[in-house]
Amino acid sequence: MSSKPTIAFLNRCYWPDSEATGQLLTDLCIDLSDQFDVHVICGAPNSPTTDDFVRQGIEVRDGVTIHRLPHTRFAKRVPAGRILNLISFSRAASKYLKTSSFRPQAIVCETDPFLLPIVAATYTTRSRTKLVCYLQDIYPDVAEAIGKVRSGWLTSKIRSRLRVAYEHADRVVVLGDCMKQRLANSPWSIDAEKMRVLPNWSDCQSIEPVDASQSQFRVHHDLVGQFVVMHSGNMGLTQRLDVLIDATRQPDWPAEAVLMLIGDGAAREQLESQAASIGNHRVRFLPYQPRHLLGESLSAADLHVVSMHPEITGCLCPSKLYGILAAGRPVLAIADAATDLCETVSRNGLGWTCPPKAADSIAKAVSQAAKNPAELAAAGRRARQIALDRFDRPVVTRQFGELLSEVLAIESTP
Repeated sequence: MSSKPTIAFLNRCYWPDSEATGQLLTDLCIDLSDQFDVHVICGAPNSPTTDDFVRQGIEVRDGVTIHRLPHTRFAKRVPAGRILNLISFSRAASKYLKTSSFRPQAIVCETDPFLLPIVAATYTTRSRTKLVCYLQDIYPDVAEAIGKVRSGWLTSKIRSRLRVAYEHADRVVVLGDCMKQRLANSPWSIDAEKMRVLPNWSDCQSIEPVDASQSQFRVHHDLVGQFVVMHSGNMGLTQRLDVLIDATRQPDWPAEAVLMLIGDGAAREQLESQAASIGNHRVRFLPYQPRHLLGESLSAADLHVVSMHPEITGCLCPSKLYGILAAGRPVLAIADAATDLCETVSRNGLGWTCPPKAADSIAKAVSQAAKNPAELAAAGRRARQIALDRFDRPVVTRQFGELLSEVLAIESTP
């Protein structure tokens, strides 16, 4: 039996899923396994990187014990299927915690699906287990902001139940100050003293800058001589990539600039149709790139775009930023000025910022970047340095370990 404190992470997404939240959680759990006896209660991967895993049951990988639960797996593009999936996994997790003999000293609950903090709070109240709510996003605020649900009785009820869970937690971890501020304000009104800001990260050992002159990615995809503007990651409803595509039609968009959209998501089909209707050959699409090739693909860009829907300020912080910084590439942040994203880029000289929904401003920013190779190079150097200093994997996961030790030292209330 291990003498280390037992920590259980609760989240649907985990290895071998290629989704960013699953990859980040996998990194975190592996890094914490030297200090803690780490377990993960998770579900089936949406996009597995391998078939060599236990689909239901328990296995140990890289020092982490994985408890994989059965649940429905309807296509994410079907709204009713998504709802059934989140309810199915939440119920499976609740049942497992109730019936399993497994007894962790602390549970770290993420938000895939967003009902999990309610499940975790119910269990930890009964078992007097420590609870950390680790929020990658804030629901139902995100769904309301992008128009997926209307504000009303149901969203108020969900928010009320989640608020009780967050108040019960020993700590609430958020990704940025804008998320902390949103939760501190009404209608959430969560105690700011309970919250901790810990950003996501990149692995600066696995993602290193590759000089454009040596980029096989640019050669393979016929990008030599082009000014490459790249968006790499999820193509969902929270990015408003339709505005980015519209920017390629603006007079200020440089003739030599190509927009490369890499990844997948709920909005990809619609974006491909939009690009085809424009027919200017300035927009190209590629699938997700293997994680071991991320350094190569991210380095192929002259300028990276990180875009946020104007209404989701404080609801989330895009994790794609950190891989870009690790690759030593400048950023065009398209978001509200109050976001951590824009503040980080502006304060540290990492590139350019634009307001959302402004295709003409985006085109002008791309033109300015293309005309200033010296500033591009300087922003890229600053990006790599801040990635090493603040957002490297061992830096942030060590801070998370310190937070868990702090939580375990808190005396339980009778």
